[in-house]
Amino acid sequence: MLSFWEKNSFLNYDIIIVGSGILGLSTACEIKERFPEKNILVLERGILPTGASTKNAGFLCFGSLTEILADIELKGEAQTLELVEKRWKGINYLKERLSENKIGYHPYGGYDLIDTKHSTAIRKMDGVNDLLRRIFGKDVFAVADSKIKEFGFDAGLVSHLIYSPFEAQIDTGEMMKTLIKYAQFLGVQIVNGAEVKELSGGRVSVWHSALGEQITFASDMVIICANAFMNRISQEPVVKPGRGQVLITNEIEDLKLKGIFHYDEGYYYFRNYGKRVIIGGGRNLDFKKEESYEFTYNDMIISDLKNKLDKMILPGVKYEIADKWTGIMGFTENKLPEIKVIDSNTIAALSCNGMGIALSSYIAREIAVLSN
Repeated sequence: MLSFWEKNSFLNYDIIIVGSGILGLSTACEIKERFPEKNILVLERGILPTGASTKNAGFLCFGSLTEILADIELKGEAQTLELVEKRWKGINYLKERLSENKIGYHPYGGYDLIDTKHSTAIRKMDGVNDLLRRIFGKDVFAVADSKIKEFGFDAGLVSHLIYSPFEAQIDTGEMMKTLIKYAQFLGVQIVNGAEVKELSGGRVSVWHSALGEQITFASDMVIICANAFMNRISQEPVVKPGRGQVLITNEIEDLKLKGIFHYDEGYYYFRNYGKRVIIGGGRNLDFKKEESYEFTYNDMIISDLKNKLDKMILPGVKYEIADKWTGIMGFTENKLPEIKVIDSNTIAALSCNGMGIALSSYIAREIAVLSN
């Protein structure tokens, strides 16, 4: 049971943010930087951020060539260009806020593995470069076929490599630790173990696992930044969960590859982490089953990821899977970030669609303007 002091000092805020992932914390920091007098509370149901913020592969990216081509086919050039620009701005906003040496930043560049299925992407590369030059000021993509042998890929399965110097690795854990510390330095209050049960008129009722009771916080505004778990709190906007399976190998003494790598329109992704390889994806093999809130494994996808390591990425290399995990991303129908004003006291924001690291800092700026 809460004391008088707790009720008097800990339950009332100017703004309550639901979700302590990269979007929720970036939003809290953005508002505090602009309006330091604001009293901000961040509520998180888990011990750590629950969805994908601490469970992704650590890519600082804006979209591979094949993914951008798929987006153009789905949304058209204008919307795709706008989306890439938001991602690129968000990446730079994140780097401005957090020191590169505190997020494990390594600008090794990014590569898109091209197989026979996506062979037409090579012919379309110059057109995409022309489209993106307005954002980046120079060509974004270039053919780097000499790297196929250098990285040790199977040349029978990888016909071309497309390189971009604008992508980088980060250490997901260090990034989130730094973001949490920075938010706390600004004076943001973070409460973990608080699962939202009811939300109305700026009041948020949560069940707190440690206290074993329901507590109601009050504020002038509530900002929902729960991404994949949005529809467990609010029906708007409509968000579908998308689970990602991720594996990491043991250390490989003579590991040849370095950088971040995309394959098959971004549905597969891998990178080196020192001498280890992190690989994830394959959601497109089983969309329905991976539309899940459960942090469980899909054996078919895990088997496929291992197969890609064995045959395409690390052919002839001895390795072991040292660990595996899952993360849950949020997806909208059109893959576009959205900020929805639900009522005079509530805003719902979704930035991810698999690109939360890139988009969150950008979306946070838009939310901060609405919050004042």
